[in-house]
Amino acid sequence: MNRNFGTLLGVSLLFGLGAGIYEFALPYLLDAHGISVPRMGLIYAAGAVVVFLARIYAGHLSDIFGRKSLYGSAVALTAIVTAVTPTAVVLWLQAILKSGFDAGAMIFDSMYQLCLHDDSRKKYLDRVGRTRGLQALAAAFSTFAAGLLLARDLYTGTFHLASATLVLGLAVFLIGYRPGNNAAGKPTSGQSLCSLLALDLPGPLTVLTVSAFIFTVGLSISHCFVMQLFWERQFGASRADIGIILMLHRFTIAIPLLLLSWSAKKHLKQIFIAFLTFEGLAISVSGFVGGLVPAAAVWLMHDLFGAGVWMPIQSALIQKYSREESRGQDVSKVFAIGSLGWVFGPLIAGAVFDHWYGGPFVELGEWRRLGHPVKPH
Repeated sequence: MNRNFGTLLGVSLLFGLGAGIYEFALPYLLDAHGISVPRMGLIYAAGAVVVFLARIYAGHLSDIFGRKSLYGSAVALTAIVTAVTPTAVVLWLQAILKSGFDAGAMIFDSMYQLCLHDDSRKKYLDRVGRTRGLQALAAAFSTFAAGLLLARDLYTGTFHLASATLVLGLAVFLIGYRPGNNAAGKPTSGQSLCSLLALDLPGPLTVLTVSAFIFTVGLSISHCFVMQLFWERQFGASRADIGIILMLHRFTIAIPLLLLSWSAKKHLKQIFIAFLTFEGLAISVSGFVGGLVPAAAVWLMHDLFGAGVWMPIQSALIQKYSREESRGQDVSKVFAIGSLGWVFGPLIAGAVFDHWYGGPFVELGEWRRLGHPVKPH
């Protein structure tokens, strides 16, 4: 393990700890301050356009100036937003803060993948799986810890703990990471906003982008604020119990990411489609299951036999078809356009949830099936 990969692993672990706390705690903070479920939908949806623009532009800048400054800025932004969040629980301020956190988290997601690819192309698929797996494992522990803290209504301390963890991650990255020649293409800096927003990607990347958008709509329907509230309102689960469920949720995605070996790298497209299909089915079925334990058991299968397998394949396919001279921009554009699904998913969830608690889970399956035929040639 070289220095850069070790640093990226360590920062991903710390980022997983901090982001895991934030993502678990935010819906409860909003609920405790009387913000309704439909308004939570607005808060979660508001940042999607900001994330879209920020992620594309950050990818373009990373092709010119390198990855390190963008990576560090993203972690710093999430740390600041997390620290401020419990002190500004007003609808419009929370919409701004959530937009800032999401922008930082998504830029981080693009940059660490680009850093891994820059460091070793041959080892990328294995390394991106290991890195995502470690981040998910860290988020599992922090989710459980957040559940225990929130059971005692320690909202401010919970968010400050998350922020401190993110600051530590930033320090580790700035000290440990040594960038190489990761901006070899050096595109001109004079590209207009229109040219950056144009869908001028190679054919296979365009297909991956459309697919990413469709299943992100589905993902965001079930994986926004309703992911916590479903278990509480449908089954009367305590916050500590929900913390355990969501901790296991993180574990189930970490296991395949950490354990699977991709040395053969054959039939990646077929594997991608098959496991994406299973994920949608597992989540949809869990919306109909009665009883906390059976419903949780079915729901927890969706990452163990779903995202834990297809996520690194998706990343590898995007890197494969990205152009060398604009790799940062291409990779970021695919993920940014896909992330626009977050505009629609939380709004759908907010409209459906109060009428049918399991509705968002079932809706996810329908959207996932729409994306299944969409695959690169």
